[in-house]
Amino acid sequence: MLFQEQRWRADDASGRVIRSRYPGGNQPTDDSTYYPGQLDGPIGPIAADPTALTAQINTTQPRFLRPTAILRGLASLLGWRTPNQPARTAILTVLRDTPGITYHPSVTDRAGRTGIGVSATADDIRFLLILNPSTGELLAYERAALTPPADSDRNGAFVDDYHLFLVHTHTTSSDNS
Repeated sequence: MLFQEQRWRADDASGRVIRSRYPGGNQPTDDSTYYPGQLDGPIGPIAADPTALTAQINTTQPRFLRPTAILRGLASLLGWRTPNQPARTAILTVLRDTPGITYHPSVTDRAGRTGIGVSATADDIRFLLILNPSTGELLAYERAALTPPADSDRNGAFVDDYHLFLVHTHTTSSDNS
């Protein structure tokens, strides 16, 4: 199933999501508004301090799932926010200091963009972030089962969740009229 999402998030954890299913057909578009405090995750921008950033990540992912929790938490944070330079530095510091994170110097996302990859594996599931090497913005997030279920006719690894981020912008409103 393929969806396109447009997301807006304010620092007070309010926001809006417009979601469309593809191919379009008779599938409705979902337009959801979230009032202050209704969106999950920390309130405010991505922290510029590695310790504070780790605390933000811990609000979205349980600590015992490390290092995959770091990647899943960052995917959640970066899927809603665009980090500034100090926050990008904190992100790289947290990734560097997390045991079990694997660095991939060149990974291509499904839009054909080349980025740097960071991955971690737990319970035979690999989590991968692809980051823009110049800006640190999230290009893609992937979750892949490395071994198919016993009752599956699949061979080898398969991707069961993939998010492709094509545009990151700042605006003062979600009103697109």
